Amino acid sequence: MKLEKADLKSFILNDENKRFLKFAIVGVSNTAISFLVYVVLVKLSIYYILASIISYIAGILNSYILNTAFVFKEKKTKKNLFMFSSVYLSALLINLSLLYIMVDVLGVGPITGQILVTGLVMIYNYIMQKKWTFGSSK
Repeated sequence: MKLEKADLKSFILNDENKRFLKFAIVGVSNTAISFLVYVVLVKLSIYYILASIISYIAGILNSYILNTAFVFKEKKTKKNLFMFSSVYLSALLINLSLLYIMVDVLGVGPITGQILVTGLVMIYNYIMQKKWTFGSSK
């Protein structure tokens, strides 16, 4: 089946697809910030689990501001900040668990392990932010 130009335009202009694309763009900036902090801390011989926690927290503020204003277009409230942070903290636990398995069980390097884990955690974050954090106010 051939993908037509109009089909691609329709796909991109679909509201849900635009929202996910915006979420991905915010995610890239958040991931870049978090990953840069993580690499610097690991290179400074900070234990990789502690480095992951610190870098993850560093990215939450950036992500919250951009997701509320740019992706989900919500007011910043204490409730959605709490819900947003809860999702990110649960994602952090998933991230740390998978990272531990990658590094200490499977023998993958800590930087490669973080790269592999990031995609799975991003999908989890999007679904939870959309359905729970910002979906509950609609």
